[in-house]
Amino acid sequence: MHEADILAAVRKSKFRFLPAIAEQYRVSDVSLRAAFRRPQLRAERVLSKALGIPLHELWPERWSSNGERLVRRGLRRAA
Repeated sequence: MHEADILAAVRKSKFRFLPAIAEQYRVSDVSLRAAFRRPQLRAERVLSKALGIPLHELWPERWSSNGERLVRRGLRRAA
C-alpha cells in the first residue's frame, strides 16, 4: 500500500491519528512514521494490528503472504 493509503486507513480507524496508535501500543509515533520510509519491525506489526490489515497487504515489498519478512533493515533478500 502507498503511504497515503495507510494514513487514510488510520484516519478511518477508531484511532484517527498515528500518535493515538503509538500511545495505545506503547511505541513511538516517530517509529510509526519511520515505517513508511524504511523497515521497522515493531512499528509495522503495530500498524497492522491496529488497522486490522495483514502485513503483506500494507507492505507487499517487505512481507510475504505467509508472514515471512522479505526485507531486513535496508537489506533486500535475493529473489
